[in-house]
Amino acid sequence: MNIAGNGRQVYWINGFADRDWITPNNTLLANQAKKYSNLHIVDWASLVQKHSDWLSDDQVHPNPTGSSQYVSLIAKTIAAQNQ
Repeated sequence: MNIAGNGRQVYWINGFADRDWITPNNTLLANQAKKYSNLHIVDWASLVQKHSDWLSDDQVHPNPTGSSQYVSLIAKTIAAQNQ
């Protein structure tokens, strides 16, 4: 955030996977978003948890359908912040 500075908006995508580091990482991101008004979390975790069919066989990375949804979520999150 020091590199980005106060004048730039930063968008960070949270994680979703059955890995032990996901919850602490997402918690850290959420806490940092409270600290920095220019940090916005793209909440992929909340969206994809309802759509396991959007994930590839490893249940971590998006498949082609999930990739489209992933990009769409990023665009919608940025658009919402710019209204």
